[in-house]
Amino acid sequence: MAVSIITRIQGYSVHWVMLALALVYLPITLISHPFLLITSPSSFRSAWFESYFRILGPLLATSDLQAGHVEQVLSRAKGTVLELGPGGGDQIYHYKADQVDKIYAAEPNTFLHPALLRNAEKHGLKGKVIPLEAGAEPGSLLPALKKARLLSSTTSGLPEEGVFDSIVAIKCLCSAPQDQLAATVAVVQALLKPGGEFLFFEHVANDSDKVTMSYAWIMNWIWPVMMGNCHLNGKVDKVVLGTGGWEVRNVQTIGEFQGWEVLRYVKGICRKA
Repeated sequence: MAVSIITRIQGYSVHWVMLALALVYLPITLISHPFLLITSPSSFRSAWFESYFRILGPLLATSDLQAGHVEQVLSRAKGTVLELGPGGGDQIYHYKADQVDKIYAAEPNTFLHPALLRNAEKHGLKGKVIPLEAGAEPGSLLPALKKARLLSSTTSGLPEEGVFDSIVAIKCLCSAPQDQLAATVAVVQALLKPGGEFLFFEHVANDSDKVTMSYAWIMNWIWPVMMGNCHLNGKVDKVVLGTGGWEVRNVQTIGEFQGWEVLRYVKGICRKA
């Protein structure tokens, strides 16, 4: 079905509003952290992202388009949980506190850790959330798990019995290095106990509309720089579907996708054999 130019402009303009919000907070971050840009550019970017994500994160978390699907995914988590990229914990309220024992929260942006812990306490998870300074990619995640004594520091292999009952990723794998995504999913699977579940809700590339695909390709030159390394060409759905070893592998594009939008959202429930 043809899509009007006005509809496209309205849909595409959302990303420019988000970029404008980031730009507004750039001078604010410079004033708040006057020397950080010089001493540690990567830390400055983290502080900048945290400054505007305090507004953006809660808005995205309560989006009518997303909240119901995220709840379906997160409410399944149980036992010992690893969450990849929880940010400031804006979606942590979807967990069922009586189902989880510990949530190890692998969030590389330490400026977001205080908000993460505040939200955990607010939603009945006080003492259950343990922040880890780590990204989802193996080179960052595995050393952090060893530091937390969840993995042995004396061996290079991963335990055959796994570590976690559930591993969760909510709109974070777009920020992981895309060339390491297959390795990331393989490690996720290895870290799950037999019968454990990989639960995710992510945005991935539009692969059905040439106009949108061209727009996303252009936007992807500036979007990651200003949006916490988020990429518009994610492919976690294809990577997961191409990975063996799952007893259940349920990955689906959510029904609200009309075919022309920049972001195609997928949710997945994959159980390790």
